[in-house]
Amino acid sequence: MISFNGTLLWKNEKDRGLLFRNLSFFDINLDTGKTDYIARLPVKGWKSFLCKFRIANRLLRLEPRSFVRLQNGNYLISVLHKVWLLDVTEKELKPVFESREKFSDNLNFIEYDGNVFWGDYGINVIHEPINIYRMDKDGKVDIVYTFPQGNVIHVHNIFLNETRSHFWVLMGDNEAKAGIYKASLDWKDVTPIKVGKQCYRSVVGFPYNGGLLYATDSVDFDNDLRLIEKDGSEKVLAPINGSCIYGGETKDYFLFSTTVEPRAGAGFKHIFENRLGGGIKSWNVHIIAVAKNDLSIKVVKKLRKDWLPMVLFQYGRVRFAGGQRDLDAVWCSPVACKKYDGKTIKIKL
Repeated sequence: MISFNGTLLWKNEKDRGLLFRNLSFFDINLDTGKTDYIARLPVKGWKSFLCKFRIANRLLRLEPRSFVRLQNGNYLISVLHKVWLLDVTEKELKPVFESREKFSDNLNFIEYDGNVFWGDYGINVIHEPINIYRMDKDGKVDIVYTFPQGNVIHVHNIFLNETRSHFWVLMGDNEAKAGIYKASLDWKDVTPIKVGKQCYRSVVGFPYNGGLLYATDSVDFDNDLRLIEKDGSEKVLAPINGSCIYGGETKDYFLFSTTVEPRAGAGFKHIFENRLGGGIKSWNVHIIAVAKNDLSIKVVKKLRKDWLPMVLFQYGRVRFAGGQRDLDAVWCSPVACKKYDGKTIKIKL
């Protein structure tokens, strides 16, 4: 198995990629492992020193949460409560947006027609209005849609349907606030499709035959891979062993990774909680491949969560690099998993 230190964010052409390690971004040759420095997050003082240690990176969340490659070859990256534009030609990193107070880094980006869209993400206890943002080709950020006060909690994901005629919008988290929405490309029409149950709480989904393939993301309830057909009918494809936060795509497969996380809670004692949530069935992170041709399902890798507390030092999970739709194998980066935490590995499917 090929592996190297750091998180591969994006797989580019000719076996090159964008690697993040110790607050810095690198262009990496995936054949040789050789890296070329691009830019560094402007973190100074004690955080800058601590980032040399993997355990500190996990504790302080000093890694990108979401990222997308733009049409011009640059990247948009969310980390440290800001959205940053990484210019790989000029080797510059500059902030273009700051997350709202009490909110955190967004979970996903979607690029469409030269624009990039994302939504507010955070605990949002009092159910404040939730915004959808757009960055245009000139780097200007504005709000294209706002969910009213009390309507939703936060945005998990936005992605296009197969014909690129509308967006799917996945919203979290709890019962009446969780759901799947459809939005027009101009964001003038946003319609709830399936809402109000944990079986509609999702972070990862893919358009499929006019409908939607997705995995549920429930801490306390059983999780499944599910399909919403073009006519709106629903089908459970298979149970999975935990909640799902990250996914990816290769030439022949849709990929999902399950999460090892504790039961829901709050307060000081909860940060040391090590009892699994009711919907988390084992201490293993499963990488699940769903075949595009017939939706057959297989677990291609199991990784064991390490012993460190899950709230303090992050849930056990695996995230996938972007840009892999033409590949037969997959590059991914385990977090809080034994043996592979902080590394990028390549898995044959």
